[in-house]
Amino acid sequence: MALRLQRKLRRWHRWLAIVTAVQLLAWTLSGIFFAFIDIEFVRGADHRQPVLQTPIDLSAASWITADATEVLIRNRLPEEVVVGVVGLEETRWYLPNGKVLPALNEIEALQLAGLKTDLNANRAVFITEAEVGSEYRGRALPLWRVFKDKNPSTVAYIDATSGELVAVRNTAWRWWDFLWSLHIMDYDDRDTIGTLFLKLFSIMSLLTAIAGVALFISLPKKWR
Repeated sequence: MALRLQRKLRRWHRWLAIVTAVQLLAWTLSGIFFAFIDIEFVRGADHRQPVLQTPIDLSAASWITADATEVLIRNRLPEEVVVGVVGLEETRWYLPNGKVLPALNEIEALQLAGLKTDLNANRAVFITEAEVGSEYRGRALPLWRVFKDKNPSTVAYIDATSGELVAVRNTAWRWWDFLWSLHIMDYDDRDTIGTLFLKLFSIMSLLTAIAGVALFISLPKKWR
């Protein structure tokens, strides 16, 4: 009876291990990467310049705040004050006099890139459409994607309205993003935790471990 049980456990353990081996390896490798790399380096913090300290004059300010939950006051371009009215669904940006804030043009986007990053960007691409799994996913559109011709692998994304530097992307971030997709088993938008695949393989990995422990316990003491 004991021998028959050992054979069944060994067989179940073997097949479960074969099925889950690749994913277990992906979890291990991605976990090692996450543990050893500096997250601030991944986020491109070393390419961000210190925030400019400039005075703000709101003596002539006037804007609509009927449904505002928060009001943001920012410097966009040097000596240019902008006001963001945060509503329930979106943030609307204005000049202090209440006029709607126009979007940055290409020259202004590159100027801001020079003020807010060390990329020495000389190219700017205007982005108006969201893409699943993109580097700028989750950010409000439109955006300017700025980079240097000689180093296109490191890019910055600037909000085309507020002028905020919303993200810096580099090779380390792309490796992180790829390994994260393997870690959570979401290969499309890479943001969904709790996918069917993740739940299934988590259960199978647990069963593999349980079968291994049960197999060890079932062995005679002299074989352990």
